[in-house]
Amino acid sequence: MYKPAMKRTLLLTLLVSVFPIVAYSQTVIACPDANTQSKQYRGDVKHRAEGEATGTSIGVSDMYALPNVSVATANAAKHSPMAGSAEKRTFTLTAFLWQAKVEGNDCEIHLELNDSRTNSAARRVIVEIPADPDFKSDYQTILRLMQDRFPNRHVLGPGVKFVFKPPIHMKLTGFGFFDGVHEAMARPGHPNGGHGSVTVKTFWELHPAWNVKVLTP
Repeated sequence: MYKPAMKRTLLLTLLVSVFPIVAYSQTVIACPDANTQSKQYRGDVKHRAEGEATGTSIGVSDMYALPNVSVATANAAKHSPMAGSAEKRTFTLTAFLWQAKVEGNDCEIHLELNDSRTNSAARRVIVEIPADPDFKSDYQTILRLMQDRFPNRHVLGPGVKFVFKPPIHMKLTGFGFFDGVHEAMARPGHPNGGHGSVTVKTFWELHPAWNVKVLTP
């Protein structure tokens, strides 16, 4: 007969072996359908180590001004950032967070931000925070925002959208990343290829992102 403590240890061991789990502070997110880094689109680029604390200051409109990249060029840079592109640069974005969601396919937090404090329909960009040890503090910051703004929600993800109205003014830093897989899926009537909500109209994003700072509560 197992003692209670031994039973709990055995159960936790079994859960960790079956489900990818993100556990920072007291928050646990389980993503049973998450792909490993090697199976993600350009996974080695998405999971780069955290860079400098700050980079070139930009807004959402600046990200829309970044040069477009062909799907073939992005796909060819499978394991490293594209030479001579924004993927080689570090940016610090100041913008308003309107939506956050833990994606089940990679357990990363997807943020949607724009330049407007009042207009949720203004063009947005995507910023992603991986569920990697380097980014655990920033990952936890977003989970706490979800919990603080929506105290009656007991499931934080995966696949649960959190819409922030009013939005949260924030600053964060990350590498440029061109998500060519969504551009490849773009078509008439579906121009962003499922790259976030319909307000996301660029395939440039910050990924990975770190040094998350909340400017307004």
